[in-house]
Amino acid sequence: MARSLVIVGAGPAGMSAAIAAQARGARVTVVDEAARPGGQIYRQAHPALIGDDFAEASERARKERLIGAFERVLDRIEYRTETSAFALFKTGELHIASGSRTEALRADAIILTTGVREIAVPFPGWTTPGVMYAGGAQALLKSQSVLAGRSIVVCGTGPLPIVVAAQILRAGGSVAALATLNSLKVAGWQLPALWSGRELVREGLRYLTTVIRARVPRLTSYVPVRVNGREQVESVVLARVDRRGVVIPRTEREVACDVVAVNYGFTANNELAAMAGITMRHDPPRGGWLPVVDEFGRTSVARIFAAGDAAGLRGALVAEAEGQAVGAAAAADPEEITRPDFRAGLAVALAARERLSAFQDAMQQLLLVPSGLWRLPTDETIICRCENVTLAALRDALTAGYLAPNTIKRVTRAGMGWCGGRTCLHAVSALAELHGAPLAEMMTPRPLARPIPLASLANRAPAGRP
Repeated sequence: MARSLVIVGAGPAGMSAAIAAQARGARVTVVDEAARPGGQIYRQAHPALIGDDFAEASERARKERLIGAFERVLDRIEYRTETSAFALFKTGELHIASGSRTEALRADAIILTTGVREIAVPFPGWTTPGVMYAGGAQALLKSQSVLAGRSIVVCGTGPLPIVVAAQILRAGGSVAALATLNSLKVAGWQLPALWSGRELVREGLRYLTTVIRARVPRLTSYVPVRVNGREQVESVVLARVDRRGVVIPRTEREVACDVVAVNYGFTANNELAAMAGITMRHDPPRGGWLPVVDEFGRTSVARIFAAGDAAGLRGALVAEAEGQAVGAAAAADPEEITRPDFRAGLAVALAARERLSAFQDAMQQLLLVPSGLWRLPTDETIICRCENVTLAALRDALTAGYLAPNTIKRVTRAGMGWCGGRTCLHAVSALAELHGAPLAEMMTPRPLARPIPLASLANRAPAGRP
């Protein structure tokens, strides 16, 4: 009898896993919150919105190839769009919400391809309207061809700020400044690794060329330290920091703008994995708390797999290759995975994952955030946006000895709000470490991992197999 699979997420890893599992005869169900496949990296606009996502031609070709392959198997799988997975238990029972009802699914295997979300370092004024994630500004372009503002300052770590700045320019927008924390030179000496991802390097250089040709002021080792404006961003103050992340005196530069787009890396959407009791590890540059997996995505909980950035930030190409291997493994009998011919059949995908992972290892140097940056917020700066918990309140709790995330949550309410800690957990943990807290486990995730209407909970369909 064919094995049943549920895949959570329809990004590169999820689509690739679905294609591989279906090819092996599995009964596949894919659930995703978006209306169209692609995830964040390959986000699609509504069909009625004809436009350009302003990406490089090679990136668009990869996107069209993978989404096209996924769409060709849609008549052989069940694809549930606009559906949230909000709870997962060790028994393998997955709870989902769609429209006005909820449902519990049980399958032979569940693959978590839930991706990552952006993180920011709080600073005075970061809750002012007009401050947003860089990926959010990019999502507006991809999904609606809309610019986030009239004059945008893009800042943060890694390659994403460069890409976003270039795409804003290509869309006809104005970038007032591009402030990057780490110089591209930190990854430049790793030539073998860069060669393994040379296609991505060429794309990155073309994005950078767009920024240079537009004569955008480029500030390296600069970060936003203050936003001016009460009702709306009016300007941002950028300052240079040293290698420890400490602001260098008399280096402040005020830049007029109406939007500040920030990205300080990513953290994995790992609430479902932790809720299911999967053994987790902590790797901040790779996405924070991550499920421990083997080469075929198997976790410590039988029947639950993880793939793509949810298992460690490594980009879309690695996610696609890994999704193929994990999808095949989840569709196979457990004994089959141990056979040499099983591995041989996935040799190309496994080799691609290894080669491209080497490139991503080099890119990790660009995502490092020095601990000194976490000293940017003042006592009045809000750390937990949902519950309006300030740094002063958080510091009082830390000084009193409440150092574990769960304890901080109970004492200050940080993490108790609408997002369930998804926005503030990274900041709370980093600030606790500044106060001498040992590395602690993540806040215990509880259902609901995603916000859903109460009416949906009341209208629950009978549990069943997909």
